Order: sequence, then C-alpha cells, then structure tokens
Amino acid sequence: MEETILLVDDDAALLEVMSIVLSSEGYRVITAADGSEALREVEREALDLVILDVMLPRVSGFEVLKKIREKSDVPVVMLTAKGQSVDKVVGLELGADDYITKPFDTKELLARIRAILRRFGRQEGRSLDGALRIGSLELDPDGYTVTRDGEPLELTPTEFKILALLMKRPGRAFSRTQISEAVSTGSHYLASRYIDVHISRLRGKVEHDPREPRLIQTVPSIGYRVARPSATATRSA
Repeated sequence: MEETILLVDDDAALLEVMSIVLSSEGYRVITAADGSEALREVEREALDLVILDVMLPRVSGFEVLKKIREKSDVPVVMLTAKGQSVDKVVGLELGADDYITKPFDTKELLARIRAILRRFGRQEGRSLDGALRIGSLELDPDGYTVTRDGEPLELTPTEFKILALLMKRPGRAFSRTQISEAVSTGSHYLASRYIDVHISRLRGKVEHDPREPRLIQTVPSIGYRVARPSATATRSA
C-alpha cells in the first residue's frame, strides 16, 4: 500500500515541483493551497504524512496543526522560513513531528520523509516484512492473508480492505464515508450506510469476543478505528 502525503503550501510552483518529486518516489500526493483546503483533505483522506507550511492564507499552519492534533496523530512536518527558530519551537510544542527550513534541498526533504514514515510505521505495528501486526492479529497485504493466533481467517475482499485500511493506521479514526471511499473500486461503490454491517461481520471473525470488541473500536459520532498495539496488549494482559 503506497503512502499518501498531503502537501500544504500557497506557493503553486513549489507544490508542483514537490508533487512531481514525491510522485516519482512512489508516494500518492495530495495538495492544498491554504489552511481551509488542508483541513478538508485531512477529513476526507486517510493520510500517512502532512507537509505543512507555517505561513498560509486564511488559516495559518499552526492553526491547521492544532486542529489536526485534535483528532489525528498523523505525522506532520512543518515548513518554516529561514531563521524562524520561534516557528520551529511553536510547531514542535503544538505537536509537529519534524520541521524543515525553506529553501530546502530535495534530497534532504526525501530523507526526512523516509525517516519519519519508517519511525511512525514501526511505532504503529508495521513490521520489516510489510505485514501489519496488532496483538495476535496479522495481516499480510502482499499475500492477501489474515491470521489470528496463527490460524488463518476467511475474510471477504471488502472485509480485508477495511481491516487493512484500519490496521495501517492504528489509533486513527476513520469516518464511514472515508472507509467506503477507500475500499470502493471501479463500478463497485460501497455505500457508507453498509459499513456498520461489514464491521459487525469483521468483528465476528477477528475479535476474541465480538460482544466486547477490543481491536476494532467504535468512535462515537465519527466511525471506527483499530486500537494501538500497546492498548491491545494492555487489555489482553
């Protein structure tokens, strides 16, 4: 599964160049030219990384970061002007994971991106062989298999896609609309109102006690998320 990166900057030329560079490296790239547009994309997309300029029209980069942190732990790299050390401090205090000073070298930016995605992936249960593991549950995106306690589980294609989406970002809440858009393909569109049905069936297969789900959690008024590995281990102890 390719990583999705949101680029937020009001410099159209910079967005175009960065999009080309990141796309050539295999990333899926989404762009936003101001803070309001960025927040809409954060709500709409399942993101792996946000590269966020501090100086934005309408809604500042700091305000965007604050709103992101109210509902998501997606890694955020702040872009700051040269010499603006105060911006760097404020950004880190608000929850930024890294920063890079403009103008920057493309190789340096790519190195930062790779490092933070590797770090975030390890923390969220991604193994070196590409499999996703949380507690006793393991999902192999390449082999298209799911096991629990070493025993294979029979999932439908839709159930597999939903579980892969949630396990890729433990702790990240997805709305029903986001889930339906992420797992729909071609002419087969899964209406968001059916997500609850698929989640119920999925819980029946992956949870030890579907009546008290510990892995696939309901997020009131939003949708669903998969518990972080540490939280799953604590409950299972």
